[in-house]
Amino acid sequence: MNHTYTYHVVEGNARSVGKKEAQLLKQTKPDNIPFFTSLFEGKKERFTEAEALFRMNETWCPGLNDEIEGFAEELGVSPESVVWYTATIPRSSNCSQFAILPDRSAAGTVICGRSYEWSLEDELTLRTIRIKGRYAHTGFSVFVFGRLDGLNEAGLWVSMTAGNPGPNLPQNRGFRFWALVRTILDRAATVKEAVEIASSFPLAFEVTLLTADKSGHAALIEKGPDYQSIARADSGVLFSTNHFTLPGVRERQPEIHRHSQLRSQYLAGALARGGLSSESAERILRAPFPDGLVTHYFSEWFGTLWSMYADLSTGALKVCFGPPDLTGNEYRAFSPSDPAGTQSFPVEIPEATAPAGTWVLIPR
Repeated sequence: MNHTYTYHVVEGNARSVGKKEAQLLKQTKPDNIPFFTSLFEGKKERFTEAEALFRMNETWCPGLNDEIEGFAEELGVSPESVVWYTATIPRSSNCSQFAILPDRSAAGTVICGRSYEWSLEDELTLRTIRIKGRYAHTGFSVFVFGRLDGLNEAGLWVSMTAGNPGPNLPQNRGFRFWALVRTILDRAATVKEAVEIASSFPLAFEVTLLTADKSGHAALIEKGPDYQSIARADSGVLFSTNHFTLPGVRERQPEIHRHSQLRSQYLAGALARGGLSSESAERILRAPFPDGLVTHYFSEWFGTLWSMYADLSTGALKVCFGPPDLTGNEYRAFSPSDPAGTQSFPVEIPEATAPAGTWVLIPR
């Protein structure tokens, strides 16, 4: 089946960027406007909480309200009706990520990679945003304003994997992970700054964040609503799939999915040797499951929608739209400095059924 990915580059003040995002939606996906401007899952009670939601957004995601107001104005709706304020998702994504630090890379630089697995119910939009007072960044979006991953102009990488092997998400008052990823990309230039933002951020999710900077520092942050554990590294490698591994949080998960264990074992082996390069990262990302990362099980919320990697010294992302194990799905370069405009990329995405045992829960 053919699907179209979009790459959208906008710049300006926050309000004008929001208006441009709405204009893109009207031009490319007008049928999706009701989704982005309606109460998600019928949460009418959130209208009565609008003022509190705006305050919370401004405290933890500074400037984002201005973007949303511009978006709403362009679409002729009230800001509180924009789906960002009421969004939740039915289950966690199934992804993989890694960071190769200078002592393990052939060029002595930091190389990061990630594979994003989800269903075809996705925006399929890569965005570069340049707003005065924030770091320009490139990353995939969710609910327009959130980010699933990205690289900013300071050379800071952020990506995520879901940490909860079950379908139930926390319902405490807080943000989903995409708000945290966006805030880090906007505000942090170093791993130290990213960790500071993440540590106090009110989260209603269980997530593993991977962040790295071009100076050779990295951190794995396993975080839930009221707990977290952080592994910092200046050498070696860091990686995660879809279960917690750090002391203090791994004990919360007595069982994990077999697919997460298999991908974790694959990454451990693939990253074990030294002299790794950007080409090594691409080979790691192209290998098919169960002996690699790439999957085609989109109807089971476990298909590779994209993968990407970056040598942080170059300031550019290499992105493959669709599963990278398919002939014709190549990696393309994108950067926070790309010129403003919009591009489309048609991609063939085949469907398959996960092999028996993929979803089995196994004891740790």
